[in-house]
Amino acid sequence: MQRRFQPFWTASGTGATAGPEGSAAASGVPSWLLRAKVLAPEPPAGYVRLEPLQRRLEGLLQRRLTVLRAPAGFGKTTVLADLASRTREQGLIVGWISLDGDDTPNLFGSYLAAAFEHAGLDLTLLNAHDAWSSSPAVQQMGMLARAIELHATPCLLVLDEVDRLPRRTVQLVDLLVKRAPGNLHVAMAFRSDPGLELAPQVLNGRAMILDPGDFRFSKADIARFFKGGLSRRELTTVEKRTAGWPVAVMLYRNLQANRSGEREANADGLTDNYVGVCVLRDLSAEERACLLDLAVFDWIDADLVKDVHGTLSSLARVTALSALEGLLLPIGSDGAVRRLHPLVRDYCLALLSAEDPDRRYSLHRRIALALAQRGHLTPAWRHAADAGDSRLLGELIERFGVFDLWLREGVTRVISAGRFLTPEIRASYPRLELLHCIVLRLSSQFDEANALFNAVAEKTDDFTRDRDGGDVDGLAVDRVFAEGVLVGGADRLPPDELDSRLPGAAGDDERARTVARARHTMSCFVCLEHARFEESRRHGLRALAQFGDDVQFGEIFVSVCLGMSAMAQGQVQEATDWYGRARKRARKSFSSDPCLTVGTDVLAIELDLERNREKPIQQRTLQCMTEVRGVWVAVYATAIAVSAELTFAQYRRDAVIPLLTRATDDVRATGIKSLSRHVTALLAYYLAEVERADEGERVWSDGNLPRDAKELLDLDGQSWRTMEALSCARVRLLAALGECAAAEELAGRLYRVASERGLTRTLLRCLALSMVVAHQAGQSDRAVARLVEFLRLTRKVDYVRPLVRHREASRTVLQQLLRTDINDGGRRAAESMLVQLKEPSPVTASVFSPREMEVLSGLRLTAAGGG
Repeated sequence: MQRRFQPFWTASGTGATAGPEGSAAASGVPSWLLRAKVLAPEPPAGYVRLEPLQRRLEGLLQRRLTVLRAPAGFGKTTVLADLASRTREQGLIVGWISLDGDDTPNLFGSYLAAAFEHAGLDLTLLNAHDAWSSSPAVQQMGMLARAIELHATPCLLVLDEVDRLPRRTVQLVDLLVKRAPGNLHVAMAFRSDPGLELAPQVLNGRAMILDPGDFRFSKADIARFFKGGLSRRELTTVEKRTAGWPVAVMLYRNLQANRSGEREANADGLTDNYVGVCVLRDLSAEERACLLDLAVFDWIDADLVKDVHGTLSSLARVTALSALEGLLLPIGSDGAVRRLHPLVRDYCLALLSAEDPDRRYSLHRRIALALAQRGHLTPAWRHAADAGDSRLLGELIERFGVFDLWLREGVTRVISAGRFLTPEIRASYPRLELLHCIVLRLSSQFDEANALFNAVAEKTDDFTRDRDGGDVDGLAVDRVFAEGVLVGGADRLPPDELDSRLPGAAGDDERARTVARARHTMSCFVCLEHARFEESRRHGLRALAQFGDDVQFGEIFVSVCLGMSAMAQGQVQEATDWYGRARKRARKSFSSDPCLTVGTDVLAIELDLERNREKPIQQRTLQCMTEVRGVWVAVYATAIAVSAELTFAQYRRDAVIPLLTRATDDVRATGIKSLSRHVTALLAYYLAEVERADEGERVWSDGNLPRDAKELLDLDGQSWRTMEALSCARVRLLAALGECAAAEELAGRLYRVASERGLTRTLLRCLALSMVVAHQAGQSDRAVARLVEFLRLTRKVDYVRPLVRHREASRTVLQQLLRTDINDGGRRAAESMLVQLKEPSPVTASVFSPREMEVLSGLRLTAAGGG
């Protein structure tokens, strides 16, 4: 009777393997433990196959060798187990060996035989060979290879953790791969190459190597792994914290609890344990120290590391660590800048804090200074805060000042800086207290903001004395900016007074240049608000000439100011160009701030609307204008006015009233008087348009809006937009109340002011309203005269919307004009205008739903920077 092959783990005595290696390894070791080395684990419950990875693994049996190379936690063993299971399901022989550092060449040969015997390979040939147990490992492998060759059908050998093998055993594996029979295919996994000669196999197409990126979970993979059990926010958190590292994703799922915060804390705790035990287990003391140092960096690039450390040796050591392959994540396509995996970084930071907190604080300080020098402001502040150095933090934020921070990156940067400021830090820096004033103002804490501003004024002798070693010129600039934010714009700051409040800008040093660009930027805005357009343009161009690449928001702000100035004067192409420049910069530098990009869109829509370009306007969504946040008051007011105009023109006329009623309540809550007056005037105007003039008059009285012409037409104490809104609304309301003489008188005075100040848009609106008043009063000749002047102006400026807004009266007066003896040019202009006065095509919805009305009235002001 033929004897069945007896594997070495069942042999009696000192074991079947000859020599001291075999007996040393096998003696006294439980058979179940040795048996586990040749048993493939089952894939875990809920295992998710990554589709891109599966596609790469296709054709496994058409290759000699498939290598899975990745650090701990990337699921190499799990993928191998799945491969083994699926290959076994095809009825093929699959041998598995879990390797470790004690596997000498002779033991490895025995394990090979045991693995294939367990898998069902006929090893009668080996069993019949009397010299098997005493043969060298190479001969054992040769006999086993012969048995595999005789089997004829494909066989798969899976070797896990090859990098743990002794060097001599690695050489044996290399030999096996090179000399194996054609029907043997090998799949192996290791963290780093143990010294196998893989290049020839890869070059001749007989081998494929998979790297860490092939094993990383995508966001969709994570969602499938959690079986849809994560909310969108939770999914984002897990993706961010794990960066697709499979072991971390698995821990998050296994510790899923009722509360996401508990799940995250538990998962992070277990992942920390895994990082310490598995990922960093083989690092030397020097490698470990270098890694802990680099963990303090938010991102790792050679220049930054060299500035902080004075050398690149730590970076070179860490990047060469095979244990971190796949855990040093690239930032950008070229991979020159990297970041340490969030969970590995957290573990290393905690370890450094426990072992050498002074070292960590010192690194934070040095990184803060290096980042500030590069203009990476928020990360620099965060490192200064993490260093526990309040003085450094205060100096880094004060270095630019409130206005310059805003000029560089907008109000978001100012708010970001405010989050780092404790009362203790602010107390030593008057300019930082002004920054806090702005933050309070933007969070609608009006009384607190004003009280703090007054306290700073008293402490600094009305802003003439800064802290010891401070910058009194910078304090003056920040004072003017903070004051403008507190009042909501430039209403109380005429250009001449601005000039006296700001310091001189003589000299050519950085300080003088900073003051100069502040003077020109503020003057550009203030002159615009008060309809001194040529001065505004001159200051704006000089400001732009002084901006560097780091002044990103300033370019947008000044471009918008110049665009508004051109629009007010009827310079259509120039306005279009400036708005285009602002929109381009907003999308390039502030793509993550949709409110800013929508804000620039609103101004372009306003210009389209003045020109009665209804088709492109109708293709836009009104909702985009309800998302204007983080912009200055003039843009906010424009968004409300444009939304009201489109609602009135394209939907049921009275739908505009609830929209403006809610907007009035909203802007009243901002505490900005000029904005509240502006929007209240719009509401009164449209109440007159829908024949509810008595309600409009009550709104006017309740809003305490001016009635005196001098106050209505004032361009020293209010912006030109507010002046225009108040005056036009008052003319329209007086006419609707039957007070045509008073309406015509006010219209005449508005005409003179608009003509003197070059307010072409206001002038055209005034002429259209004056025509409506005369038509209503039965004064046909006067109505026709106003229309003729309107048409004369529109030969240069195609702002025809004022006539379209009053379509019925305009059509009647145009027909009267055509019946008179006019020249050919005037007749063509009148006939062309009649075409534009045709009734618009109806929109699909005749009225807004309650939800649409809520959206339309959802405008909020969360920032300032203009009036």
